[in-house]
Amino acid sequence: MGRREEGQAMVELAITLSLLLVILLGVMEFARLGHAYLVVTHAAREGARVAALGYGDEIVEKRVLDSSSTLDGTKLEVAVAPETRIRGEGVMVQVSYPVEIIAPLIQQILPSPVIVRGKTTMRVE
Repeated sequence: MGRREEGQAMVELAITLSLLLVILLGVMEFARLGHAYLVVTHAAREGARVAALGYGDEIVEKRVLDSSSTLDGTKLEVAVAPETRIRGEGVMVQVSYPVEIIAPLIQQILPSPVIVRGKTTMRVE
């Protein structure tokens, strides 16, 4: 009788551990997405601030890259509009970054890559 109970405990442990592993992988993937979102939003804000001060697109892109140093800078896409800035008008900076999903089970739920976008508009000074 003791032998049958040990087998039941192993089956319960296997089911519970696999469920906990899926939950842990999901938490890790959403943490990676959250981190990328925060960094991209901050980088867009920094770029918009520099653009609002009247600097050119090259300097804006450099500021965005400097502000997002924890991400792969080669994958970042930066869009600045309009090209000619008029005092009192708005300037918009949008930063996009693709986040590759690593966990195999989560890849079936979420599309890979997930595009994370940050967009900020500021008035030109």
